[in-house]
Amino acid sequence: MLEVHRINKRFSSGGIFKKNYITAVDDVSFSINRGETLGLVGESGCGKTTVGKLVLRLIEPTSGKIIFDGVDVTKLRKKELRKLRPRMQMIFQDPDSSLDPRMKIGDSIAEPFRLRGGLSRRVVGERVSDLVETVGLSPEHVNRYPYQMSGGQNQRVVLARALAANPDFVVADEPTSGLDVSVQAQLLNLMNGVKSDLALTIMFITHDLEVVRYMSDRVAVMYGGKILEVGDTEYLFDHAEHPYTRELLAQQSAEDYYVPEDDVNNGDGGCVFCSRCPFAEEVCKNKEPVMVNIGRDHQVLCHRV
Repeated sequence: MLEVHRINKRFSSGGIFKKNYITAVDDVSFSINRGETLGLVGESGCGKTTVGKLVLRLIEPTSGKIIFDGVDVTKLRKKELRKLRPRMQMIFQDPDSSLDPRMKIGDSIAEPFRLRGGLSRRVVGERVSDLVETVGLSPEHVNRYPYQMSGGQNQRVVLARALAANPDFVVADEPTSGLDVSVQAQLLNLMNGVKSDLALTIMFITHDLEVVRYMSDRVAVMYGGKILEVGDTEYLFDHAEHPYTRELLAQQSAEDYYVPEDDVNNGDGGCVFCSRCPFAEEVCKNKEPVMVNIGRDHQVLCHRV
């Protein structure tokens, strides 16, 4: 369904005469099979949300290719991309900022139908009612505003609005962030049910390792703009090879393992993690490692494997 080949994203900063560049995503490659959930896990600032926006071309990559269902998304013009957009949707982290506070819940869910056109008001209303039921909301929620709903309810609204476009692929960016544990569990169960019923392919972005273990078929571990390890979820949790992955598993959450930007070896020619790695050798400081396949669809970016 999705193949990402060596995408890079640099953001410019600085004044008119001298610009500095910050590398947010550095030579990242991965694939997601049809009907699969790939979990992308890493601490705040590692670049995982940027990757999610890049694969949907919500922001433009500096270089690299993004192939969606055989189509090179990076080469599409705006008109062609607009036609493809309904198949590729995103669930943003903060429902309060992704929902228009002036629009009723029913109108927010109906918006994709109205943008597409060709449906009567009655049909749109029926489809909105079906989606409200699908995501576990009640008919009376349709006439409420976002401020009258809880965080968990609003996240269900965001999910319903994404499903209204009838997508094949969804990027879920920290959809349970800020929700209490019981509401998280309800939303995760709902997403798994919807995925199964609609045969969705999902990229699930999170810092929570238990969540990624529950939701994902495979997991990719990201640090400093790079993917350091990829593998089958259960196998990787039991057989992690990269030192960073092992430390994350020990901490249980990437949020608990935040690393200041100054501690990321960015652009010095060596391993991005060498300044934090307890096993770093001279080669780690001077030579960038390459991704190595160590079996069972398990890849690691490390000199030690």
